[in-house]
Amino acid sequence: MKRILIIGGTGTISWPITKKLAENPDNQVYVFNRGNKNALLPEGITFIKGDITDTKAMAQLFAGYSFDCVINFIIWNAKDAADNIALFTGKTKQFVFISTVAVLDHETTCLINEDSPIGNRYSPYGQNKAAAEACFLTAYETDGFPVTIIRPTQTYAKGRIPLSIKGSNCWGVVQRMIEGKEVIIHGEGQSIWASTHAEDFAEGFVPIIEQRALIGSVCQIMNPATHTWDMLYQTLADLLGVAFRPVYIPTDLLRHGTTYDFEQSIQGDKRWSNLFDISRLKTIVPDFEPQISLEEGLRRYLAYMADHPELKQADAHFDQWCDQVINEYRNVQKDFLAKLSKIEAKES
Repeated sequence: MKRILIIGGTGTISWPITKKLAENPDNQVYVFNRGNKNALLPEGITFIKGDITDTKAMAQLFAGYSFDCVINFIIWNAKDAADNIALFTGKTKQFVFISTVAVLDHETTCLINEDSPIGNRYSPYGQNKAAAEACFLTAYETDGFPVTIIRPTQTYAKGRIPLSIKGSNCWGVVQRMIEGKEVIIHGEGQSIWASTHAEDFAEGFVPIIEQRALIGSVCQIMNPATHTWDMLYQTLADLLGVAFRPVYIPTDLLRHGTTYDFEQSIQGDKRWSNLFDISRLKTIVPDFEPQISLEEGLRRYLAYMADHPELKQADAHFDQWCDQVINEYRNVQKDFLAKLSKIEAKES
């Protein structure tokens, strides 16, 4: 029987993995977290309560444990990585770190694989994850620490969907569409991206830890099917039965706002067109074929929200911000076109 420790285990990405691993009778699954969102944990899970940032307490807690695999979904920087290396050295046959494609330099290439250049100059989140990756790979190279690094792209689930410009939640954008309001999309809505449903992500993830063939390696997992942001919003509007009313605002303008961090989430990530190569994943999971299309994923989200109306939380601040930004941008457009007309009139 394999002893698997999941640190986190209840988030967007981690919950389907926890569920899938727990369904295998050959697995003894432990979930370690603070216990705040464990109501839906599968039966048969062994829950361990604690705070992973309390390194002294964790060293005492795990002193008598050993695992076939440790999966940590809540490592954010090099310090977290170093703490986990110290904590689990000699206690696990494989350690899985969930990183992100935000570690990469999206500006210099459209085709993204595990060997694409690291270096995201716009995203502290990506920079910190890259530092954690480096720490783990150094530990593997110098001391044989058995790390596998997984890089997802945008992963979503029944209560969360991929969007371009949003506020504190996803429903604020959906509500604007329902009310017939315009929605802001960065650029011209034509950059190419890939969004992966968390259940599909789990199908690619679990065989990696079952086979342990990628220790010392990086592997990206995502749905290789691509979409533009226009396609995503148009599909959402069609499912809602409303008109699609986009307002395209250049990322070079949006990134300078201070209310929302679009420098990191858009300029450092979603601005760029990316095609993701999953050849390395296919060497381990040759039959990996995501089953949940973007349309189906959006449909599931809307059905889930319909069944849980308490989650349809208004975002008045974001709604007002959108109205004001759209109005100001319209004024800027009118002013620019008037000046352009004058310039061209002089030339003629």
